Order: sequence, then C-alpha cells, then structure tokens
Amino acid sequence: MESPSPESVSLEQLQSPEQVELLDAIDKLRNQGLGHYNISLPQLIVCGEQSSGKSSLLEGLTRLRFPTGDGLCTTFATELVLRKDSAVDITCTIVPGKERSQAERRELSKFSRRFTSREEMSFPALVQQAKEQMSIGTRSNRGPFFEDILRIKYSGPDLPSLTIVDLPGIIQSQLEGGGGAERVIDLIESYMRNEKSIILAVVSAKNDLENQKVFTYIRDFDPTACRTLGIITKPDTLNSGSPSEGKVIRLAKNELTPLKLRWHVVKNRDFKECEQSDAERDESERQFFQRGVWASLPRSDVGIASLRTRLSRVLLDHIGKELPSLVSTIQAAITSTEASLKALGNPRDSDRLQRDYLTEKAEKFQMLTRDALRGLYSNPFFNLAAADERAPTRLRTEIQNLNIAFAHTMYRKGHTWEITDEAQAFITSGSGTSALSSQAIQEYDAHFDDPCALARTQFLQEQINDYVRQSRQSGLPSLVNPWVIGEVFRRQSEPWAEIAEHHLERVFQAVKDYINLGLSSLMDTRTRNMLILEQVEPELEQRWENVKAKLGELLLPYTEQDPVTYDPTFICEIEDIRSRRSSKRLQMQSQTPVFGKISTHQLLTESIDDFTNSEILDLMQTYYKKAISVFINNVAVLAIENCLIARLESIFSPVLISSMEEDTLRAIASESEEIRTERAALKQKLDDLKYGKRILHVHACDARSALRPPTRVTKTASRSRRTIPSESRPRTPIPQTENGSQNQDDDQVDGITSHFNNLTVTPPPTDPKPRKGLHSRSRSVTPTPTKKASTKPRYRNWPPNFVADSQSESEDAMYSPVQSSREMAAQA
Repeated sequence: MESPSPESVSLEQLQSPEQVELLDAIDKLRNQGLGHYNISLPQLIVCGEQSSGKSSLLEGLTRLRFPTGDGLCTTFATELVLRKDSAVDITCTIVPGKERSQAERRELSKFSRRFTSREEMSFPALVQQAKEQMSIGTRSNRGPFFEDILRIKYSGPDLPSLTIVDLPGIIQSQLEGGGGAERVIDLIESYMRNEKSIILAVVSAKNDLENQKVFTYIRDFDPTACRTLGIITKPDTLNSGSPSEGKVIRLAKNELTPLKLRWHVVKNRDFKECEQSDAERDESERQFFQRGVWASLPRSDVGIASLRTRLSRVLLDHIGKELPSLVSTIQAAITSTEASLKALGNPRDSDRLQRDYLTEKAEKFQMLTRDALRGLYSNPFFNLAAADERAPTRLRTEIQNLNIAFAHTMYRKGHTWEITDEAQAFITSGSGTSALSSQAIQEYDAHFDDPCALARTQFLQEQINDYVRQSRQSGLPSLVNPWVIGEVFRRQSEPWAEIAEHHLERVFQAVKDYINLGLSSLMDTRTRNMLILEQVEPELEQRWENVKAKLGELLLPYTEQDPVTYDPTFICEIEDIRSRRSSKRLQMQSQTPVFGKISTHQLLTESIDDFTNSEILDLMQTYYKKAISVFINNVAVLAIENCLIARLESIFSPVLISSMEEDTLRAIASESEEIRTERAALKQKLDDLKYGKRILHVHACDARSALRPPTRVTKTASRSRRTIPSESRPRTPIPQTENGSQNQDDDQVDGITSHFNNLTVTPPPTDPKPRKGLHSRSRSVTPTPTKKASTKPRYRNWPPNFVADSQSESEDAMYSPVQSSREMAAQA
C-alpha cells in the first residue's frame, strides 16, 4: 500500500470539519458584503507588480489555468475560495463594490457561471465576461478598473482550505487613456491598509529587488513586518553563482528583508513549459530545488506543495488571533442593526396597525408639545449641543425671545420721526444698538430702518402747521381739531404694521420648525411628510389666516379710527407736559430784556397756531406712548397666543386619528417601498450577522480544537512529547474541577486569544484520577525555549531584525511533518 505524501498528510491535518466550517463562516460573511458595513474580515491578499508571476503562482496553488503572459493583467480583485471535496465544482459570481446603486447591484447579481471540471472553465473568457458585466452602469472616466470582486468558489480534491484575494498587478503608468495606475494603487492600498489582511507579497527574482514597489508597500502598511509572507517567483531565471542569485538566496533565508512569516520560493511554469501537466510541473519544481544553492533552503520554504500547507496554517492562525475582535465587531454591528430596525418601528400592513401607529405617535407629540409650550425641557428632545445654540425645539423660549425682539424694535423703530428738543436735535436712537446681545434682537434691528430725526420746532413747522391751517373748525380759535391729532398719529405709527407682520411670520416659522422637528423625532421621513401634507399643513394655514385677520383687527383702531383712550394716567401726563412747558416759557420770557412786550409785536393768529401745534404734538406723543404698549401686548397675546399656538398639540391628536378616513390613513401611515425594502434588508443582515456570530462564537469557545490540526503521534511518543510553545502558555493558572477538567465559560471570548498560536494536543493521562500536587494543566507541560524577540518584537527601524535561524527551526517544526516525526522519535 502506497504511503501518503507529506503534502496530503499536512492537508488532512489542516482540513478538519471544524476548521472548514469556520472558514466557510468567514467566507459567507465576506460574500454578504460585510465589508460595506466597515467589518474587516481576516483574509489573504496577493499583491505584486504586473508580470511578477502572481497568476502562475495562483495557478500552481489552485490547478486552474490563469491568464498569464507579458502585458496581461486583471482589472479587478478576484476572490478564490478553495475547499477540499471529492468532486470538482466551480461557481463564479460578482460581489458589487460599495459605490454601486441598488439597481446595479441587482444587475451584477445576475452574473453566475458554473463548471464541473477545470478543463471546462476558460479563465480568460470568464474574466472578459465579468469585465463586460461590471461595465454596466459605470462612468466613462472610471476606465477598465472596478471595485467589484469576481468571486470563484472552487471545490475539488487535493485542494487546501484557503480563501485568497488576488489584486490587480501594480502598474507604473497609465493604461487605456485614464487614471488606471492611480485606481489600481487605491484599490491595492485599501486592501493592504486593513490590519486583518495577511499580505502575500509576490517578488520576481527576474527583476531588481530595489525597483519593485511591493517592498515600499510592506514598509508603509506593515511597518512591523508581522503580517506579510514574502513569495519569490522565477528563481530559475537567475544565472547559477551570480550575485543576483546570492542576493535572492539571502532574501529567501529572511536575512535581507526579515519578515515574521518569512519568505517562500516557488518555481512556476515558463513559456516553454506551458503545456506541462500539474504533476510534471510539480516534479520539475521539486528537482529544481534539489540542485545548487537552492538545496540549502529548508523544504518548508520552497515549493508549491509546502506553500499550500503553509498558507492554510497561516490563515487559520490569523483567524484565531482576530476571532475575538471579529466577534466583538459583529456584535456591535448586530446592536446597530437592531437599533435601525427599532427606529423603523413595527410593520404597518393593515388599517388597524396604521391607526395604532399614528395614535401612539400622536400621544407622544402631544406630551412633547405641552412641555414645549410650558417651557419644561426635561425630555432629551430638548437637549442643546451648546449653551449659545439656537433652540428651535424649545418653542416657548423661541417665542419669548422673538416677542422681546418685537417689543424692542417697536419702541426703537416703530415711529416714523424721532422728535427731539433743540439741544438734542438730530441725535438718533441708533446709539444703543451696540448693547444688543440677543440674536433675534440683532436680526430685527437690522431688518428695519431707523426713524427720521427732527427737532421739535422743525416738526411743528413742517409736519403739523399745514394740517392746522387747513383744518380749522368752528368755535374758538384755540380749539384743537381731533382729526389732526389722529392724522399725525397715523403717520407717526406707520411702521407698526410692517414690524408686526414680520414678527408674526417669524413666530409662525418657529412653530413650523418645531412641528417638523417634533414629528421627525417620532417617525420616518415619508410618514412625517405625508402627515404634514394631509393634516398639519392645512391646519397651520388656517391658523395663519386667523393670525393675519387678528393683526388687521388690532391695527384698525390705529389706522382708521380716531384716537381713543380711557387710561387715567393720560390726563395726568398731559397736564404735567403743559405745566413744564408753561414754566419753561415763563423762564425764557424772564430772561428777555423787553419782558412782556414780545406778544404785542406778534400776530394774534400766529400765537394761537403755535399754541395749537404744541398742544397737538403733546396729545399725539402722549397717546402714542399709551397705544404702542397696548398694541405690543395685543399682538403677543391675542394674535400669537390665542390664534396661533393655543392648543397647538391638537394639530396631531389621538382624537383626530380615530376619526380619520381610511384613505387618508393609508396615505399617511402606510410604509413606502423603500422602507419595506430597508426593513427586509436589515432583517436579512441581522439574521446573517447572528448566524455568523453563532458560528464564530462556537469556534471561539472551542478554539483549541477548531484552530489547530490534530497532531499525529506514535504510541511511544505520546507520553514523552507534551511540550507547548511558550507563546501559548496562559499567564494565569487555569481553574480545574474536581476531575481535573478545565472550566470553560462561553462568554469569555476575549480571554482565549493567548491560546490560538501554535497549540498542540496534549493527550489525556492514563490515570483518570488527578495526581497529587497537580493543580493546573500548565504544570504538565514543558515550554519550548524561544527567544523573546520572536514572540513580541519591538522595532525601531524597518526592516525588523528577525532571527533567521530560530525562525527557520520553528517553521520547519510547524510546516514539516517529517521533521516533527524525527524530533518526536529522538525524544522518545
């Protein structure tokens, strides 16, 4: 019976059902587009310059014939999902990029190709078909490069369990007349920047190492060189014994550019060997590495067969390290998705559900509005981001500030003329504007002009004298015509209507802003818009009409009727004004040299008009001061409080919803197609996330069995070989039960990270009872000496100075089953 090859033994060890299930779970999460939701998944990415041998490398790994040759390159990322199976099955689909619209996503999802044999599949034709499908709906300036991913799921015999993302080759110049190089660089950097990506850096031995840009990318995106595995291709192109060959040998031995995961060398088919079978290709490679200086390299660092095993181990170890943080990230996504679903509310497919939904929202709106009008701001809806922030949600405060600004503006700019004494002539009231602090006051003040400043004598002569001369009535000459007082008052109070209308518009807008914000905090945009259109807006328009009618009513006494007041202080103020004027006149006459003779040189009519003009002005100004306060208060109370915001909460109330017609109800409360689609997508996403978390959580809690291959040991070696590398030893003792078994808590996901790397099965003791003095499983093992720099490197400069010999020995032990058997035999 033929003994199994080392490769098949290693692949068997790395392809347990638990490991394949874990890889499938990661791939399913990736296929569902979780990258679009900022969830990074562990993956292997292949990057290298154009024509560096990437395609031939992937061909050796997968046995699929990739398009190769100078000048050929892929224009999008290709995700290869490899799984071991008895039958060959190849399924090809497209994963849309982030910028794709929903229509483009649906169109790209139609792309599907399936093959049942490798010979049936033509890779160049598949790439061309995928490119044509990706070109649908793209912008003309995008060129031939796409963010979409061609996903190839390939199951078959002799395959490792791997998922590899092949990136387009790094190009140094523009392609096809566009920014091809820049787009390729952006795509490659987006993958390499992801710290959960293991970088497979492909370097061609044929080209100068210093000129290959992949080294720059490694320094930029992996400065500690801990997540890069270097792969050297085309070693057969070097002349034997040449300096170039020696330099590549040093690189392969991890001396020139040290990497934590080291370097690996493969020999791919050249043009003359393109018709070779896979077996012939592997044999040719095996013979090459047995000759010359290449024979000095460890067998675990050369050849496609050992690379398959190595990549499987690297990917599983990497997934093990990232598993706790991945579970935490998915849990955060689950919480966010549940919150989004909760924000959408329950489905509203029937009239009853729609009426219940609106009734619930109406009750909340009424409570918010009552609090807003009373100035009770305990609800988080009223919170402010900053102390000086304008607060449209705090409706009572907003209206109060506007009313204060209205009163301030009325007193300062509500009159047409600023009438001053001679000593204060032409001094306007604008000197107090610098003391303004309220934003509303500043806005109102800037909106209206200052009154015209006139001295009292000038106003009497220019504004009142003509009215008096043309409005003399019967009776005694000194009697004042009330019509003249009303006419002068109406001209003096002309700005009232404009200021009041502006103020009511601002208050009405504040009410609308509050209602919009209040409804937005309670329901989705479509329902809010339909509710405003069908119910709120008609009611607000009716209230606005009432407010305008009330303003006209309040202005009527001051625009069309004679001045009337019953304020008892009015007579007192008039008498006080007359007394002060008489005293002032007597004082001026006493200072005149010809005292008592001035009146004999003046006309009698002129003396009477002067007295009448002053009397009219005094009456008008006194009445103005009384009327403006009444008008300001009436606008604030009768117009705003009574007509606009009284019972504002009833604009959207449960009583209104209970009597609403079914057609109106459906128009308002039925969900839009977008919301139904969004809810379905969120539910699907939530199900997928929970499924992925469940799978990952099972593996996280059972990481010892899921993330390490079962070790094949002989009976003689089973008792003697119980060593565990020092990296995996727990820092604290593991609690034990009475039978010596380890207690495991499924919820302690983060506590298992230290057990993921390089774990080896420890066979159970033959004696079921615990031996005396054995308190922890960690006492039954002996740590393998390792250098501290290899477990926790600290770097000052790049490249890191890894110790090649110790790494070589550890890698040989990890990746070479033959060496492991020899070591165990020696220990036995």
